[in-house]
Amino acid sequence: MKVIIMAGGQGTRFWPVSRESRPKQFVQIVGSKTMLQDTVARLEPLVSLEDIYVVCGERYVSHVVTQLESLPREQVIVEPLARSTAACVGLAACYIRQQFPKEEVIAILPSDHIIKDVEEFQNTLRAGEELGSEGWLVTFGIKPSYPATGYGYMLRGESVGNFAGRPAYKVAQFVEKPDLSKAKKFFKGKDYYWNSGIFVCSIEQILSEINSSMPQLGQALTEVERSWKDPDRMKEIFSSLESISMDFGIMERSKRVAMLPSNFGWSDLGNWRALEDIHGIDSQGMTSNTPYVNVESRDCVLRTSGGKLVALVGVEELVVVETEDALLVCSKAKTEEVKKVIENLRKMDLSHYI
Repeated sequence: MKVIIMAGGQGTRFWPVSRESRPKQFVQIVGSKTMLQDTVARLEPLVSLEDIYVVCGERYVSHVVTQLESLPREQVIVEPLARSTAACVGLAACYIRQQFPKEEVIAILPSDHIIKDVEEFQNTLRAGEELGSEGWLVTFGIKPSYPATGYGYMLRGESVGNFAGRPAYKVAQFVEKPDLSKAKKFFKGKDYYWNSGIFVCSIEQILSEINSSMPQLGQALTEVERSWKDPDRMKEIFSSLESISMDFGIMERSKRVAMLPSNFGWSDLGNWRALEDIHGIDSQGMTSNTPYVNVESRDCVLRTSGGKLVALVGVEELVVVETEDALLVCSKAKTEEVKKVIENLRKMDLSHYI
């Protein structure tokens, strides 16, 4: 099995720590390693470094090379332009197909997820490899722990058998980021799962699905395979592509999607509230990486640089994030909207904060 790690995202909902020049996957958010380094480390010993490929834009290659010193440069795949995950995965699959048989199974991982139970994650990947080798597009389903509105959901369908001792099911329906009312319904229902954004399939299957569901992308990838050594032509090809995710462009249109219910302590670290799941909360509902004074306050997320003291007086449900040059104060209910700060900074000609 080969592993594709997607490291081209900009992590706008994690501003001001995540910046355009150094997005969250290249930052130490949790623990002593960057998120990219953690993603690679949790694959050992299941997958060796020679089987790992990282996909990113040209501006992030230096981060990848610096943070993964032992990864050969030829295993860093450069996206000509960012066009979301469908194009990213297609590009990587074409690249790997040049060196390995079309039946080779690939695991597709985001570079900015948190996985607490590494052994369980690896066992689930093994099951995914077995399932993917039988022509399925495999995704990992996470049982919801609360009625999230920021995640996509999947409805579990009929069984397709057991793989590496684990049950697998067809995906009967995808539901993208529901409103709170629907999220509560899904949370109570036993057959709904969060879509983890982790996929396993064969090279042959994913490229076939692209040709079927996204013919424009399929044709572009054919052109790409003739143009690897011509970066200007590569950019020209990618500039005409629709920016669409693998979920929307491929998974939701396929008849061969299977799900492995998974329980390995997953978080996509999509916004600042996710730190509550990672670090836990105290008796006042507070999560913090820094010393703080609490006067009649509750349910806040705090993160500062340099161990700066924070004093909270009579506030509730806030996210407070401080860096050397910026301060974010946000309602916990609006953490998904932090990305709008980026839009406003551009309008205000303050791009040096992006």
